[in-house]
Amino acid sequence: MPGSPQEITLTQTIAAPPSEVYAAFTRDAGWLEWCCEKAEIDARVGGKLHIYTEGYNAYGEFRALERDRMVEFTWDGDGEPPTLIRVRLDHMEGGTHLSFTVVGMGSQEGWEGIVEFLGYTWGHALDNLRAVLEARSRSTPTSRT
Repeated sequence: MPGSPQEITLTQTIAAPPSEVYAAFTRDAGWLEWCCEKAEIDARVGGKLHIYTEGYNAYGEFRALERDRMVEFTWDGDGEPPTLIRVRLDHMEGGTHLSFTVVGMGSQEGWEGIVEFLGYTWGHALDNLRAVLEARSRSTPTSRT
């Protein structure tokens, strides 16, 4: 549904390798670093995810995984319409280009009112992801051969 009112795409350039960005979406510890207070992640196709922070719960299921390249999962957060989230990771000089697409599932009714909210909240979450991963990359010495 590119360009439809039920789809938004956010992008980030992150100065960290794709493997670290991938881990942020596929491991409990990864989610805890940038997004939530509690996380239960079973990163396999059909595996469940549950995140909790400040009274907010979201549940989902992993639909597709391609190590260090792509993560796709459903997302059903408190007070939000159910969505499908696609995370694409492209290696680039000095880091990763992340494309984060949120696609509304089901009826289009009420979607217009939530698009701005989802763009704002996911935008801030992805800004935090970038900050956390880049801070870690700066503090981790790289070995040179």
